[in-house]
Amino acid sequence: MKQIGLLFLCCIIFSAVSLGQEMEESESDSLYLNIIIPEQDTVIYPFSRYRVAANTNPNAVAYINGKKVKVYSSGAFITMIDHDADTTDIIFSVEMNGESLSDTMMLVRPAPEEPDLSKNVISDLMVEPRSDTWLEPGEALHVQFQGKPGEDAYFNINGFTDNIKMEEVSPRLVGGKKGVYRGTYYVKDGDIVKDAAITFKIKKGLLGYHKRESTFKVSFLPEPIVGEVIADDAYLNVGLGTDRLGGTKYGSIPEGVKLNISGMQQGMYKVRLSESLDAWIPSRFVELTGDDLEPVSSLTGNIRVSGSSSHDLIRVTLSEKLPFISTQEIDPNKIIVDIFGATSNTNWKIKYLTSEGIESVDWEQVENDRFRLIIKLNNTQNWGYSIDYGWGSILDIRIKRPPTLTSVIKPLTGRVIAVDAGHGGSNNGSLGAAGFQEKEVTLQISELLKAKLEEAGAEVVMTRTDDSYVYMSERKEITLDNNADLLVSIHTNSIGYGSNPLDITGTGSFYKHIAFKPLAEIMYDRMTSLGLDDYGLTGSFNFTLNAPIEFPNVLVETAFISNPEEEILLTDTDFQHKIAEQIVAGLEQFYLEHSFIESVSEMPEK
Repeated sequence: MKQIGLLFLCCIIFSAVSLGQEMEESESDSLYLNIIIPEQDTVIYPFSRYRVAANTNPNAVAYINGKKVKVYSSGAFITMIDHDADTTDIIFSVEMNGESLSDTMMLVRPAPEEPDLSKNVISDLMVEPRSDTWLEPGEALHVQFQGKPGEDAYFNINGFTDNIKMEEVSPRLVGGKKGVYRGTYYVKDGDIVKDAAITFKIKKGLLGYHKRESTFKVSFLPEPIVGEVIADDAYLNVGLGTDRLGGTKYGSIPEGVKLNISGMQQGMYKVRLSESLDAWIPSRFVELTGDDLEPVSSLTGNIRVSGSSSHDLIRVTLSEKLPFISTQEIDPNKIIVDIFGATSNTNWKIKYLTSEGIESVDWEQVENDRFRLIIKLNNTQNWGYSIDYGWGSILDIRIKRPPTLTSVIKPLTGRVIAVDAGHGGSNNGSLGAAGFQEKEVTLQISELLKAKLEEAGAEVVMTRTDDSYVYMSERKEITLDNNADLLVSIHTNSIGYGSNPLDITGTGSFYKHIAFKPLAEIMYDRMTSLGLDDYGLTGSFNFTLNAPIEFPNVLVETAFISNPEEEILLTDTDFQHKIAEQIVAGLEQFYLEHSFIESVSEMPEK
């Protein structure tokens, strides 16, 4: 009986296994069509070239708008289409074993917005400025509106001056639009205007005008007014320009710092840093303290340079919390801090023996209101620093010492390293044609990297461990709160909708601050050693996690998930292991080149 029962059980197991294999074979033989780009049935798209992507059974034949396209081993297929008409159909179709599937998406060119002049000769389109604007003497107020073509146009600065002539702009200069008028007023010394609206006017008959009043207000400031930073995440921008990464930034600025505000445009206050340099700060970060205050300034006092086991400290005495900008140099290793509104009254500086990481601290008066500190470090690598106001208005510059290695065989032993898996949660990141999302791939690579770093003796801090969205500010705080030495942010790259994904491939490393270029260079060399194409080493990159000065950081764009062949690599477990191994090797190299070594007893023989 036992033998019969055992035979019966074996038959059941064999049947189940056979059924499973048949189901797998049936599933692998099934035809499907998943459209990745466009991401919805109808897309408003203004440009003439558009990339499309989809996936199907790797054994299928695929067509886009009737043209046969290559199907990759992942099932991905892609092409570029022309979008010259007002609407463009994108027909996806796949065939296999006599079966076929198809679906149609559509691109729509946006219709140009035309002014409705049936009721108003002056429209509310193309009005400039679009927000409240403050200007100082020597600057120009540029105004614009769209209205009935071929008329005489003027503008008033209400309560200040009237009938400033405007000129009609050639349509070829404004995208073919007719009836665009522009005018300019140059602010002079002594001009005082506060919260004045602009009235746009077109001549009506001999004496009358068609009029429309602006929603924005204009002010002319004879002198800067004082504002105070009221947020702990404030920053200074270089200018008003912006892109997908935001405007170029000088750096963060602490809460409580006082600023000389000399203007406002596009929701940004203009900050007069010195006689020759301005910056911009979002108005939400500043509270104005009053119009009648003198511009903020301070004399500098003495400078003290000391240290502890983990960092060096430079203290500069000031009477006000002033704005500052820091930069770095390498070879030799320096930190340069410009304090704005400061004039030297520094008659001595004291350097204590405890300041072992500092070779020298020098100062110079670059301009009447710009005091510069030049800090030369005693080591080859800047491991991060912070600048903030301590007690009262004393400026504290804390500079991290290089870590001390306890082993040259396992240089990462005991080191704390932050690993950032890009994107997550509602932020999918870029998409591959086979349907893989950047957030998934970056987490997979980051988890492998964590395991390999731990094998190498490191303690790893992950900024995210699951499919959740973590704000950039939180990722920075996680790194700081855990006293990580440095941060590696893992991403996959992608192109825009107007570029051909077959043309753009490769790996790249990104940094913002020149002090952290050595880390990015090592990562770049390690990643290209995997045989990936060279996408370049990018500096001055305005990515949020490249912005911190408190710790070395690098963004590793592993490869292009938008390229079907590199998507296959990025989603291959073996290749993910190779990426993680190269990053670990790069970190070991960085630590060995730029750390102190506690003992050489483990140094391998040559």
